[in-house]
Amino acid sequence: MKRLQAMPPPPPPPIPPTRVHISQSTTHTLDESMKPKKNDNKPATSGYWWDVAHVTSRLFEKEQIINKERRLTFRRIVKIFVYLIFFLIVLTSAVVSKLSLFTMINAYKNLEQPKTYIIRWQMLILMAMIVPYILTFIQSVVLSFIRIKHSPPFLLTIWVHIVETCHTIGLSLLVFRILPSLDNVTGLFILNGVCIVPAFLNLFSSNRHHNQSIRILAFITDLGSVFMQLSVCFIPYFVKTTDKISYDLRWQLPLALFLISLGYWESFIEMRLSKKYVFSWFRHSLRLLEKTRPKVYLTASLLKIIVLIISAICFLPNTVDKNLYLQVFRQVPISEKYSRGFGIFDEHEDLFRITKEVYAPFIIQIFSSCICYYTGRIACKVLMQCFGFSLPLTMSTLVAYIVLFFTQGYTNKKDTISLGHLFYLDKPQALGSKLLITSLIGFLILWLSRMKITSHVWFPTSERLAQIHKLFVLPYYESAIVEQNLLLNKQEKDEMEMKDQIEPDLTLRRKFPVPMIYVCATMWHETTSEMVQLLKSIFRLDSDQHARRTVQKNLRILDPDYYRFETHVLFDDAFEDDENGNRVPNRYVKQLVAAVNVSGAYVHGVEKVVEDPIKIPTPYGGRLVWLLPGKNRLIVHMKDKYLIRHKKRWSQVMYMYYLLSFKLLRRKNGGNNLTQPTTNLDADFIGFSEFLKNLPHDKKISAQNTFVLALDGDVDFKPEAVLLLVDRMRKNPKVAAACGRIHPTGDGPIVWYQQFEYAVGHWLQKAAEHKLGSVLCCPGCFSLFRGSSLMDDNVMRRYADKSTEAAHYVQYDQGEDRWLTTLLLQQGYRVEYCAASDAYTHAPETFKEFFNQRRRWMPSTMANIMDLLKDTKHTTHVNENISKVYMFYQAVLFVSTILGPGTILLTIASALRTVFSTLTIAESYTISILPAIFYIIVCLKTKANTQIAIGAIMTAIYALVMSMVFVATAAQIVKSGLLDPSAVFLPTVAVTFIVTGLLHPNEMFNLIHGFLYLITIPGGYLLLVTYALCNLHVVSWGTRETVEVVRKKKPTKGNGKEIEIVKPDPKKRRPTDVINNMFWGNEGQRGILHQAGDVIEHVFRPTMKRQETLLQQILTRIDQSDMNHETNKLINSNTTNNTKELTIKSVPLIITSNDDSSSSSSTANSSTVSTSVLNKSRNNMINPYWSELPWLGSESVIGFLHTDEITFWQQILAKYLAPLDKDAEEERRIQNDLIGLRNNAGFAFFMLNAIWIILQFQCEYVATQFTEIMIDIGQLFGQHGTRVQVLGLLFMLFFASCMIIQFFTMILHRWGTFVEILASTKLFEKHRKYKLKPGSDLAGMSSQEVAEVLKDLDIELVVPTSTLMPKDSVTYQMESLLDNDQQYINQDEYDDNEEQDVYNEPPIDYFDHPVVQDAMDESRLRF
Repeated sequence: MKRLQAMPPPPPPPIPPTRVHISQSTTHTLDESMKPKKNDNKPATSGYWWDVAHVTSRLFEKEQIINKERRLTFRRIVKIFVYLIFFLIVLTSAVVSKLSLFTMINAYKNLEQPKTYIIRWQMLILMAMIVPYILTFIQSVVLSFIRIKHSPPFLLTIWVHIVETCHTIGLSLLVFRILPSLDNVTGLFILNGVCIVPAFLNLFSSNRHHNQSIRILAFITDLGSVFMQLSVCFIPYFVKTTDKISYDLRWQLPLALFLISLGYWESFIEMRLSKKYVFSWFRHSLRLLEKTRPKVYLTASLLKIIVLIISAICFLPNTVDKNLYLQVFRQVPISEKYSRGFGIFDEHEDLFRITKEVYAPFIIQIFSSCICYYTGRIACKVLMQCFGFSLPLTMSTLVAYIVLFFTQGYTNKKDTISLGHLFYLDKPQALGSKLLITSLIGFLILWLSRMKITSHVWFPTSERLAQIHKLFVLPYYESAIVEQNLLLNKQEKDEMEMKDQIEPDLTLRRKFPVPMIYVCATMWHETTSEMVQLLKSIFRLDSDQHARRTVQKNLRILDPDYYRFETHVLFDDAFEDDENGNRVPNRYVKQLVAAVNVSGAYVHGVEKVVEDPIKIPTPYGGRLVWLLPGKNRLIVHMKDKYLIRHKKRWSQVMYMYYLLSFKLLRRKNGGNNLTQPTTNLDADFIGFSEFLKNLPHDKKISAQNTFVLALDGDVDFKPEAVLLLVDRMRKNPKVAAACGRIHPTGDGPIVWYQQFEYAVGHWLQKAAEHKLGSVLCCPGCFSLFRGSSLMDDNVMRRYADKSTEAAHYVQYDQGEDRWLTTLLLQQGYRVEYCAASDAYTHAPETFKEFFNQRRRWMPSTMANIMDLLKDTKHTTHVNENISKVYMFYQAVLFVSTILGPGTILLTIASALRTVFSTLTIAESYTISILPAIFYIIVCLKTKANTQIAIGAIMTAIYALVMSMVFVATAAQIVKSGLLDPSAVFLPTVAVTFIVTGLLHPNEMFNLIHGFLYLITIPGGYLLLVTYALCNLHVVSWGTRETVEVVRKKKPTKGNGKEIEIVKPDPKKRRPTDVINNMFWGNEGQRGILHQAGDVIEHVFRPTMKRQETLLQQILTRIDQSDMNHETNKLINSNTTNNTKELTIKSVPLIITSNDDSSSSSSTANSSTVSTSVLNKSRNNMINPYWSELPWLGSESVIGFLHTDEITFWQQILAKYLAPLDKDAEEERRIQNDLIGLRNNAGFAFFMLNAIWIILQFQCEYVATQFTEIMIDIGQLFGQHGTRVQVLGLLFMLFFASCMIIQFFTMILHRWGTFVEILASTKLFEKHRKYKLKPGSDLAGMSSQEVAEVLKDLDIELVVPTSTLMPKDSVTYQMESLLDNDQQYINQDEYDDNEEQDVYNEPPIDYFDHPVVQDAMDESRLRF
């Protein structure tokens, strides 16, 4: 706000009444109305000079920014430590792996030791080499049977098996024949020569720089690398060995090196050699091989194991009898010990004096190779490839060479020395000879050649958290040559691979299309605070997107996280009748209109952030459009339930068809989602339907990168949460939806209960679903859906089905978000969970709201899970993420949910017997079951409010009982000892929850509410389930419902003003409520209170009553007589002036009473009543009454839809969204079917629990008579007397197994989240410098916004010293230091390239449209 001037400004001229001008001229868009005016430095508010108090942004926003900076600093510190840890682990494990290998080879090549020792060492080396193949086989089995559905290409599969066989033979020849014939240093020298085939393939690489001299230099270095690799084959001519060994090495070494290097052909094969048919088929087969590689290596890994075993036997020294293989462990037992000292080498005996030490290098070799491989993979995933992968692996060979070459302690009599009693190294042949310098130089040159061949590992091109098949070609590692394998197996850069770059791309070539996010929120009866919570999130998103767009547009760089968005709020049942019968927006819409600027004030710190909305008549009601400060639109669709089907699911169907089917397909070719040519892989998978596959290429890209962010009307989120969900979508085109972590907000015990419940559900259950298969429910309050997935067959169309059966009302309408997720899973898509994406939503705070909410959720959840379980065969066939094992896991959880109430009753019965030892089994069961039966009767015979009230009271009582249960359980644990199942199970569950909470440090305070959750378990798992099943036939929403009111305007006695009388609608009362009918009456009959009021009014106010009656008669007569007069006048005026200007006339009425008793007073106090009467017909598509309401803005304008959109609404209303006709007979049938469904489901549910209780009762009762049938678990530990029941033990083991699975999957998911945070955290800011020149404004972007975004993008602004920056705005043109010939970013990325959908004047064919012609409203304004 500017400071006040010396004198207050003159008052503005009066604003004329809003007039609607309709013309047949050429249409114009509402660009000027929807875009802010340029060079307008006036404050947004048109306040008075005395209005000096303002609303500013809260400190909470600044505190969040400070906390964000602190978290970022902490993450950077953690990442520095992780860098060092990765470097040390990879380097150490690679060196240790090499030393342990040479230790076993040194023991194996000693021919003077017993022959059984030689075979034993060979078997240990063989098993160490087989371990990676076994791990590969296990992984291939899991992926083949769970995810991979396609078959691999046959010819390439045969070729892969041939290559892997050759590779295994070469590796076996190297390890069992060549390395034992040479010293360790020479062997390490040879291991650098396994790059012959990759060196040759590098010669044909077309990935060269455009500079000719650079290309020549690169070719020369590649050619030199080839010669250096081939020079290794001549080593046998220089080493000192026997003639026989020297002759064999001359042909064995080149063969082994060639066969080993042949296994890495795929990492270096050039994919861009030619576009001929053969090469095209080859490229396609390779892509298919990448997707189906687990199936290929399902047999290839077994083949490698068999070939390795056979070749090892063949390469056994000739002096060793092969029959000793069967006797090796019999003649050399593990417990055998020698009498000599510890760790002293004897050249005539084994290296290790204690036989158990033999397995030390074997175990070290296995674990060091495995650790090196998996740590290197993680380093590549989190974008630490250079420092955590390439550098340590490259240095590991040098470190190992230094250790082997310069270790001191060799003597003439002992050529093998001990290194820490774990590694034994032999003496290098070059040590002390003339070849020492030559050996060092040769090794260095060979090491450099290998570094040149694998130079691509220093230039990572994969996206963050890339899948393994995008990082490494082969799915296994080689323990004998682990560092060479990792470097050669690393995926090389390929243009056909989708890439992402975290830092800004200065080449102006976007790797991902710009996503279009449609933020769609559904509203109904939210409070003002809940609306503000949502709108604040929208303003934050608008500010973030505007900052990114401004920086890109003016700095000419590409932000990889840039996005476009548009907000749509769908308001259900938004209209009501006023006192005159006109359809006007209800009070909730009025709250939303007022909350828009209130929300903007919280974010931007000024009172009026946006101007008045544009009012657009629509066939379904109306539309309000705001232009946000960031030039993004906020569109509110006001639904009239008499024109369009209401409720949340139909609102979702409405925006799905409007945004995806109409707007997306109507968008021009080359729309703003596609700013650069993309690769074929971008549209490789678009969907399963033929319609999607046959779309044009640009439409495929748009559909794939159009997302719908489904929100509730009270959700609060940050832009970072949305970007994390978008990242999930980018990584896998088959991910149809992603949901975040939902945090319930509010106060009170009910909210605390839900906070712990939500926390445990996300920590364990949702994480387990994400890791084991797919998430089964994307909550509608905060989830991101892919547009192409929703457009697929059997998804959006099935979602628009009308409920025709009783089960449909439960599955479709009571939990629409879970049903939509079920449709996506059954179509073959994957749904993921992102724990780092946080959103906050309002939770029920009262028992009534909570019980009614769960009354909807529980039956819908069970119905959708049953639907998935019944469709297991089809779902597992089409969905590669869902296996039969996962469906079995869900079936187990489903059964446990059904038996939950019975288990709670059994627990209470057991606790009663522990506390009251005099109770028998039958008595304890009876006391435990009777309250449950009582509540069932209450739920079947009383009203919902009574059920909830009694449920709340019983929950409090059960909380006291559960406290007693805990005390009894503790006493039982003390009495029975640690062998009692409860003594092990309950502490284990508690420790599991505590550890899980500690692994979620930002949410661990939810553990405080764990005690409240535990003592109220009967309320949640017994009473709440009973309430939900007994009210299964109730399909109302249950929450945020308000009592309908009847509004009546009644004039007062004195000043003639009208007051509004609001009284409850009698339709909302039960017809069986006799007392209510007696006092309040019902339809067609007035109650006692009404009649008494009439008597009192006639006695005490007879004159006023007659005056009101007379006034109403006069107004009615005038209204009827003036209708024809004004209509004829309007017609004549329109005929004369040829206009359609609509006016409102004011008619003065003088009312005089002829009553003699009040003649003087009525004459003296005669008044003139002015009323506005519209003596004309309205058209709801041109000038609806609601568009003239003053609270919608006096300066706002009316917009009009394009006729194509009107036609679309006409068609979709007729096909899917027409209001449901009320058929009394059909409603009775559905209600009877719902009651029948309630009875059947409830009977089955309660019978299963009854059977479960009876079985447990019989087991306990019989066990007291026959103790032999109980299991004595103490016997396993040598302590008799601890007996437990078989059934109870099985159920406890069953529950414990489910919890263990969820706990370990939670750990895996937390590790994935930690890795994701590491990948997205930038350690060093590599600034790009830009100059600032005085010039134009940066689209009104504040300097703080510029600084924040530039800091995120690692860009530094260089401000000239002579230039002064304004305090609150950036008024300088940014000129980048790019080349002058570089092109600008495509402006379609920022400007809306869609068909214009709003006009300030009706289009030419607007009045001829049938919907417009049918929208005439013959009713007129009345008092």
